[in-house]
Amino acid sequence: MSYEGEMLKDLRMPPRKDVEKALLVTLFKHNGIIKEFGPRQEIVDEIANEFRLNEKQRAAFLQTIYRKENRVKKSFLWHRLLFRAADSLANEKLVSRPTSTLQLTKKREWMLTEKGFDEALKLLRIPNTQKEFLPTKSFEVQRVIKKLTDTRRPKSYNPFDNQKKTVKVTRNSILRERGFRQAVIEAYDFRCAACGMKINSPDSLYWEVEAAHIVPHRHYGKDDVWNGLSLCRFHHWAFDVGWFALRTNFTIEVAPKINSLPVSEGRMGNYEVLKNILKNDVKIILPKQPNVYPHVNAILWHRKHIFHSSERI
Repeated sequence: MSYEGEMLKDLRMPPRKDVEKALLVTLFKHNGIIKEFGPRQEIVDEIANEFRLNEKQRAAFLQTIYRKENRVKKSFLWHRLLFRAADSLANEKLVSRPTSTLQLTKKREWMLTEKGFDEALKLLRIPNTQKEFLPTKSFEVQRVIKKLTDTRRPKSYNPFDNQKKTVKVTRNSILRERGFRQAVIEAYDFRCAACGMKINSPDSLYWEVEAAHIVPHRHYGKDDVWNGLSLCRFHHWAFDVGWFALRTNFTIEVAPKINSLPVSEGRMGNYEVLKNILKNDVKIILPKQPNVYPHVNAILWHRKHIFHSSERI
């Protein structure tokens, strides 16, 4: 048995396979990404706490003697075990290595792959059908996000994807839809562009905000950030059915019919929800990067075809 193996056995460290499972679950809970296992990294202690490691197990270190340089290198045994577990996951294509992630995000991190994402869902007994609603990233989805956000903003933009009429649902189209959702809500910092609402579920798995298409899917709207808005569920519904639209200066215009609603509608008790939440002339919250602002061509189409701009509906 090797020196490292003897230490693992003597200190009763957790089996590597168990650490691999813990890493997949931890990656999932951290939106699919964790940093390398360096000193003073919170993630190192977080996983150690899951295994209830004692101080001796956490502080144990390996010594390697570099004779030519006449020095001793020390490395924590627990860090080494984490690295070996992550390296094994990478060999199985369940995570991407920090060197690969660096090329994609310019950060040295471990990231779930689609295969690793599926395995984490199995471990947590979460239905695979929930993938599209979860904020957890995968390496493949991150590639889509990068392409969507890095593509130069076109002056003349066609928000329609006529190929959607004939193209079957494929793995790539599913990845693009998830990439679209992630790219849009991240661009708006997980806030509703109309009201600023930003809230996560108690288990931190689901953001309330949704990625809305300006030109809807049913009209073959593209999965591009320029055809997207980050909206809470209420504003998403109100936008989709035409209760409000955007002007080209990104201010809100409310359908005039709001002023002639029956007294029994648009209320919660005595509170007029619709009139108080939809305000004319308020500028929406825009992303920090102008490159991903909603495109005027998509906005104008929505105003013409969805928005109810007169009292008659």
